[in-house]
Amino acid sequence: MLSFFTNFLILVSVILPILYFIGFSKFGKAYKVFTLYLLFIAIVQGLLFYYATRKIDNLFLFSYYFIGQFLLVSLFYFFLLKKKWIGWLVGAVVVTLIVQYVLSPESYEYYNGLGVSITQTVIVIYALFYYFKSLSGKATFLLVNTGVLLYFLTSLLFFASGNLILSLGLSKEIQLQIGLINEFAYFIFLILIFLEWYRNYRPKKAY
Repeated sequence: MLSFFTNFLILVSVILPILYFIGFSKFGKAYKVFTLYLLFIAIVQGLLFYYATRKIDNLFLFSYYFIGQFLLVSLFYFFLLKKKWIGWLVGAVVVTLIVQYVLSPESYEYYNGLGVSITQTVIVIYALFYYFKSLSGKATFLLVNTGVLLYFLTSLLFFASGNLILSLGLSKEIQLQIGLINEFAYFIFLILIFLEWYRNYRPKKAY
């Protein structure tokens, strides 16, 4: 049975894109892409919830999740950083993943530790670059960027070791504790996303 905390995270994941869609037409490309990213996450969370409540294996969704996430977050940082090398890097990563799935089709059925390690590492690099860029002048999405850095570092360690956790045959209690750490990091990420919206993008009352 899904825990209350997990259900709460799913609920927040669904609410956030609704909040961001309020200003969808008012703000720039980075905002729009980030809103679509939140919508994508909400859909994935909804599907995971659906399969989990019916005790159906949902591991096949993992590949769609981390690849879709990588593409959308890359586009988000492309508009923030305005660097052409992001496009070349995304292309190289996508080609690498295609080759991996062609040579090892079984990667689709398991936690793709290599794929996650590559994509999450690249996202962390984006966040670090944007953090250093923000030191030299005014920047937007600083709270979101902080959340990306914290969550994706934690997520990198969690998901990249997914197959190892399963192969070691760790007790369910230990697996749950490890998963809880990742969920808590995700919770902090969601809070920072909400604070970003509340501080900078919520509709302002006219006086």
